[in-house]
Amino acid sequence: MRLSGKKRWLVIALLALAGLGMLWSLIMGEMGAVKYFRMRARENALRAEISHLKEDNQRLMQEVRSLRRDPAYLERIARDKIGLARPGEVVYYYGGTVK
Repeated sequence: MRLSGKKRWLVIALLALAGLGMLWSLIMGEMGAVKYFRMRARENALRAEISHLKEDNQRLMQEVRSLRRDPAYLERIARDKIGLARPGEVVYYYGGTVK
């Protein structure tokens, strides 16, 4: 079956239009390449945040262990951050507040 000139161009135009639609869907569609790359970037950001939070968690767990078991650490924290002193000691502050 042979198509006439106009019908052939119409079929070619429709196929080209369908191909462009499929290409558009592949790139910009709901599961297209753009969304894929955005999701990969989000995944990388979340993995970095998880890693950072795990490090913070380890640091805080170590601090809790030190506060529970190490009297010298507890005393240093009390002196440095709270500004406590032993009876008879005099604490001098030079500019600023106790951290």
